[in-house]
Amino acid sequence: MRPSRVFRWIVRIFLLVFTLSLSTVSILGGWSAVTILNPGSDDINIPDGDLIVNLDVGNSSIEIIVPFNISNGGVYELSDIFLNIQISMTFGNTSTPGNDTTTVQILDDTPHSYGSVLPGQTLKANYSRSGSLPLSEVDQYRSPNALEFYASLMFKASYSLNLYTFTVNIIDFSIGNYSWFP
Repeated sequence: MRPSRVFRWIVRIFLLVFTLSLSTVSILGGWSAVTILNPGSDDINIPDGDLIVNLDVGNSSIEIIVPFNISNGGVYELSDIFLNIQISMTFGNTSTPGNDTTTVQILDDTPHSYGSVLPGQTLKANYSRSGSLPLSEVDQYRSPNALEFYASLMFKASYSLNLYTFTVNIIDFSIGNYSWFP
């Protein structure tokens, strides 16, 4: 056999193996992306139970504990998991003319890292933070509620060998209110 013919056969076999490998990786990657983002499952639950909010008006402080779980139903590791919750408070501000409504951030810090979740595993944890309330400027007689609390949530993770990175933001959902007088 001539050397040029042998070389052509080697190139053809290499291209066949290379094409089959790329096709297999593409099929597994697509299947994995579909399984991790299955809308019928409860893979990500934030919160996963009752929120615990300790509001201490006397000491002008607040503490919040949010239980959550993240299940990895895919074939790759879910990595670089970050969670951040911001709490804002809306109130009538007595230091402004006409008691204008003011909104301030009472819990806001950098996202907290929770590491990775291996395929088939579940991460169960609590997100807990504390902050202070600016109660010296609050109009206690504001109607219907003196204080209104809102939360914003940011969840970020990477998947499929860090080829997919996604972020979920939920902004300003009401988590409760407080009144001094019933």
